[in-house]
Amino acid sequence: MPAAIAQNAMRRASQDLDTSMQRLSSGRRINSGSDDPAGMSMAARIKSDALTDRQAAGNANNAIAMLQNYSKTGRIIVDMLKEMKVLAHKAANAKTVHERIEADNRFWVLGQAWGTTASNTSWNSGVTRMSTFNNSFNVRFGGGDNGITMTFKSWDPMNRTANENISGATAIHADDANARADWAWGFDRALLNLDTPAKKSRSHSHIQSQTAALNAMQKLDQTIAGAVDEVSRYEAYISRLEYTANTSLDVAVQKENGHSKIVNTDYARETTELTRAQIISQAATAVLAQANQTPQMLLELLR
Repeated sequence: MPAAIAQNAMRRASQDLDTSMQRLSSGRRINSGSDDPAGMSMAARIKSDALTDRQAAGNANNAIAMLQNYSKTGRIIVDMLKEMKVLAHKAANAKTVHERIEADNRFWVLGQAWGTTASNTSWNSGVTRMSTFNNSFNVRFGGGDNGITMTFKSWDPMNRTANENISGATAIHADDANARADWAWGFDRALLNLDTPAKKSRSHSHIQSQTAALNAMQKLDQTIAGAVDEVSRYEAYISRLEYTANTSLDVAVQKENGHSKIVNTDYARETTELTRAQIISQAATAVLAQANQTPQMLLELLR
């Protein structure tokens, strides 16, 4: 019986020793469901939430990168519009049609560059472009309905849909000497210029006459205001997303800290448990050896 008792103690000490060594070597307190079923379930939920929060921060940062690209391109286009206004002012004060046509050549190049820049600026292989209207660009932050839906106006100078473009246009472009601010811009050179002899080198939005140049200045003021307002919208979205990204990362860190406390090994405690199991195992081995010698002592008494 003493030998059986010692053997049983050795078995339990061996199990404790194996458990402590597994926890110390893996760094995890919970290595299977039998270690702590409730803790394992809670840790899985916390880890899942933490991963979701980190993905939310990643989604926000991706959108920020896109908006920064749009904002930078928008400021470039605003600079183009400002230069076009300077050219319109120059044409309005020019004395001859030849001077105005020279200014108009540069005016037309900038108008073409405006449209090309907007159409070539896209995100994620053309999923959204600056030249198209998008009122449902959604960025998810987590589970449920948590997220933000952004609206992007079109930077296409020929866009004429009301409330969908930066210029405020509501009708197709036409040769009206820029008198109608609600008509879209048109930079296709399909009209004869005002020079003699006339050549096909005048767009619908031109500054080859003083009237057209003066009207262009006012029309450009409206377009510049709309462009600046759109860029400001991008910056506001960026601020919102940066706050969300930072908050999501902070929350993820706190959840990961809680997950660590549940599943990771407490090395101070497990080292103590390992030492305790080793002492018990060694003591049980010594006791078992002593218990196995007891029958021999009884046999000696019978001789």
